[in-house]
Amino acid sequence: MTVFRKTLLASMMISCGLLSQAAFASAEHMVVAVQQLPPTVEPQGVNNNAIDRVVASIYETLIYADTHTGEMKPGLAESWKRISPETVEFKLRKGVKFHDGTDFTADDVVFSFGPERFSGEKAPGRPAAWEFLGGLKEVKKVDDYTVRITMKAADPLIERRFSARMSEIISEDGYKKAGSWENWIKHPIGTGPYQISSFKTGNRLDLVRFDGYWNKKAPAAKLSFVEVPELSARVAGLRSGEFDLITEVPPDQIKPLSSDGKVDVVGGPIDNIYGLVFDSRSSKVMQSKELRQAFLHAIDRDLLVNALFAGKTVTANSFQSKTFGDLYIPEMNQNLYDPEKAKALIKASGYKGEPIVWRIQAGYYTLEMTVSQAIASMLKAVGLNIEIQVKENWTQVEAAGADRMINNASFSAYFPDPASQLWRRLKPGTSWDSMGYIDTTSADYKVFAENGMILETSIDPAKRKEAWIKMLQAFANDPQACPLYALPMIYGKQKSVQWTPGTEGRLYLNADNLSFK
Repeated sequence: MTVFRKTLLASMMISCGLLSQAAFASAEHMVVAVQQLPPTVEPQGVNNNAIDRVVASIYETLIYADTHTGEMKPGLAESWKRISPETVEFKLRKGVKFHDGTDFTADDVVFSFGPERFSGEKAPGRPAAWEFLGGLKEVKKVDDYTVRITMKAADPLIERRFSARMSEIISEDGYKKAGSWENWIKHPIGTGPYQISSFKTGNRLDLVRFDGYWNKKAPAAKLSFVEVPELSARVAGLRSGEFDLITEVPPDQIKPLSSDGKVDVVGGPIDNIYGLVFDSRSSKVMQSKELRQAFLHAIDRDLLVNALFAGKTVTANSFQSKTFGDLYIPEMNQNLYDPEKAKALIKASGYKGEPIVWRIQAGYYTLEMTVSQAIASMLKAVGLNIEIQVKENWTQVEAAGADRMINNASFSAYFPDPASQLWRRLKPGTSWDSMGYIDTTSADYKVFAENGMILETSIDPAKRKEAWIKMLQAFANDPQACPLYALPMIYGKQKSVQWTPGTEGRLYLNADNLSFK
């Protein structure tokens, strides 16, 4: 019986009063229902929110960034120090085992970022990981438990990069024994608190506690992620006790879920800006920067946040987060909503009412269909002929063609710096550039790119701040995307699950963040 059918049956039993007692979460088996599972669980296999949720249970990075505070702490590296503006030396932790029982050493770190997996021109991990680690020059083994990581240029963020996504360490021995990338991704091997038991794409990922784990024992003997696309099915499974944690809970479900005293709803906005990304090359209509500017001013973000999200997130008028500290520029985050200005820009663009295709997935993001329809009404009110097209997956959403004009996207800040967010996603050579979304010939984009290199390579805080302001100004002049609000990550969980989500999409379900009562 499929998960969906099981959940539907449970829902029916509840409605008929037949299921009065349910088994709730325990340390024996925790079940997490997600709206989508990733196509692979190889950390460099794909970059999306679906894989973010599962990788932290299976793999580890050299540095651990606290999921609540962002503080950098020892991970697979016990300590680290700057050798130069380009180089950091890491002292590795001894006594760490991979899930296949082999020892973790410097060779695994070198291999994780080497030519077979990442750094080679045709390496399979390169397409997804390049925007994170494209500045990497060399990972050099000093001895069995010391490595030096050198970037191509000065980099103020090396330590942050090796605490974030795409820097997870894998087993060299396991990769080579697999014989190929295709075989490896069926059962990849890390050092995390859980190891893979089985993985069925589009269905279920089963993990079991790794008894050889170097740190505190994983709190659950078995951990399962199951794909349940329908919100109603996830909610029914949570109520019945089939699921212990569910993702993508909309605000209107908070009160109903919390009413019986058995379920908690937790979470809120994370360091991820949800918005629209424009294809400014494929369609003549979207090549107009005045038209794209109009989108920014036509959308009432306050209304979206208050009416649809009950104030459970915050608006975003720029791609910024207050966690950027001194690099958060408040004057560049002023309210953009001005429908009259939007109408004037549309008129100046020469737009003649042509259909503007907007591709979405109905339930990938929280309330995606509802939000998209609300925004479409706002855009139509200023004179834009919006045509929403619902697609089944990212391949369909991002398929090339003249009708690829707009799609929804999220811009995660994987660490608290603007280089990890807007610049990472829109710099030259990234996936949207290689797929033909970005007009890299525009004067404003060139200013954006030139200053992005300063942001990424300068170790002078004042120069970095000046560059970031120029980037935001250039982006406002020629927007390649439209910010909307901080992506809300709201979860429903059994009260017996003691867990507090952090500021990013990764689910840390280790002993420091999860327990049962």
